[in-house]
Amino acid sequence: LAATGRALAPVAACAAFMVVGPSLMVLNKHIMEVHGFRYPITLSGLGLVGACAFSRLAVASGAAQLRRESVEAVAGANYWRIVFPISACRAVTLATGNAVYLHLSLGFIQMLKAFTPAIMLVVMVFAQVDRPARAAIWCVMVIVCGTLVEVEGEMHATLVGLLLMMTSCIGEAISTVLSQKLMHNFKFNEIEAMYYLSPPSVVALGAAAAVLEGQEFISAGGYLLFVQRPALMLTAALLGVGVNLLTLIVVRATSSVTVKILNTLRCIGLVIVGVIFYDETRSPKQCFGYAVSLVGFIGYNFFQLRAD
Repeated sequence: LAATGRALAPVAACAAFMVVGPSLMVLNKHIMEVHGFRYPITLSGLGLVGACAFSRLAVASGAAQLRRESVEAVAGANYWRIVFPISACRAVTLATGNAVYLHLSLGFIQMLKAFTPAIMLVVMVFAQVDRPARAAIWCVMVIVCGTLVEVEGEMHATLVGLLLMMTSCIGEAISTVLSQKLMHNFKFNEIEAMYYLSPPSVVALGAAAAVLEGQEFISAGGYLLFVQRPALMLTAALLGVGVNLLTLIVVRATSSVTVKILNTLRCIGLVIVGVIFYDETRSPKQCFGYAVSLVGFIGYNFFQLRAD
């Protein structure tokens, strides 16, 4: 039974990963559009505040422990060299990733996420980590071409939306590469990663929210939604904790390639959700571009896996 439980644990984590992430995306879109809560930075901070509280409570209660080597790895100047860049990029990713839902459709956002490997390639070169195989690089070029066709085929794209999406993808690529180095070099577990990475992200998002959203948040009564719909906002925070925790669990239980594949399957599902539930329309040119990007994505992961 114990062996069966260990074998099923990664499957359960992947299944939860496939459900929790998209649920949070749809819920955040619902909160911003239906309830008029147009404060994406503040909304992004809910999950991080929850993750920060969860990890701190786990350590304080004795349910989890911080290993000595982990504490030493981020002590002193290493904190600013290792932890802060990851936390800052995560904050940028979450803030712009939520804000983009105010400018682009749900399905189109998921299509653009197929472009992430191209940005990852650039980040990997600058971070001096393993460079992809030559065949994988050609597949990235296919992804770029497909994404350009997607953008040209989108009928309601805005420049602000595209810039926000690009910023989110860049932040995600940088934080992913740096997080993988952190998990690999220092063997951080899920609680340790949340314990150290969440607080700086909360501070960064809090400062940005105060400057960019604070005045309107108070004058327009945005804070009233927390009073009027406490269960809704609490659900968003809990799903945010789940996304943070499950992403780390899946990365440790499987591989980065598996995470990429699962993310792509989630994106495809959300494209379908956008068409069925939000009456979004996808032009033939856009669908063709997305198909090209997916082919490039499959090829990229195939050649990367083969090289490994």
